Amino acid sequence: MNRSSARELLWKNLREIPAFRALIRTIEGRLLLEHGPLPRPLLDIGCGDGHFAQVVLGSVDVGLDLDVPKLLQSAHRHVYRHLDAGSATRLPYRDGAFRSVLANCALEHMPDLDAVLREVRRVLEPGGSFVFTVPNDVHNGNLLVARFLDRVGLRRAAAAYREWFRKIQVHFHMYSSEEWARRVEAAGFRVLVRRDYLSPRATVLLELGHYAGWHNVLAKALLGRWVAIPWRPLYALTERVLLPRVLEDGVPGSSCVFFVAEAAGNPPASRC
Repeated sequence: MNRSSARELLWKNLREIPAFRALIRTIEGRLLLEHGPLPRPLLDIGCGDGHFAQVVLGSVDVGLDLDVPKLLQSAHRHVYRHLDAGSATRLPYRDGAFRSVLANCALEHMPDLDAVLREVRRVLEPGGSFVFTVPNDVHNGNLLVARFLDRVGLRRAAAAYREWFRKIQVHFHMYSSEEWARRVEAAGFRVLVRRDYLSPRATVLLELGHYAGWHNVLAKALLGRWVAIPWRPLYALTERVLLPRVLEDGVPGSSCVFFVAEAAGNPPASRC
């Protein structure tokens, strides 16, 4: 993706969600668009409010999430042909129903990861695509506050900060790229693509953005939306700061991984 296209994608996110979230969603959107179209029918697990799908994909066949209020928001976007409320550990679809499954920034929030992976494999036809993005085991090692605490010898405080940050992000799974690949392959997939993203510098912006986004919280409480005034000139400096981080690729020590896996062989026997 060229600089101009990345900038437009960034603005589509900035005008609707907090800047720290816009940063990571724009990077993930760039990687997905660079990968190319996903075969249909497509299932989006952990689809949330549908913002990412609307900005990046335009339309999706089926979306699933546990959060009913977010699903109602998603329904108002008219992005999904069909929406279901439910757990990804028991997908309400027949074996081999989909040619692609997307889990963008979702698997790390699902406690029973192996059950989810088995279900994704079950509902994918052989050769189908499973595209997902996840944090890795160095994500919280890149946090600025924790690194500062380590540097001044406050290692317990640094560890406590990292654990607190993990909890506020609701991350149950933060593995090395190799361990993520191993667990996915154990569920019946072949990993085809693995791309690191969210550089250490970008991770710091993500971290500090949690604190700088107080005005987004206020706007959400008062207006029901994250961004009070989506006027682009107000975000000129934010765009200038974030765009170089959006365009980074494969930086050593990056905090997240973009995967594309292929459903290998025949799906497991139906649970029914």
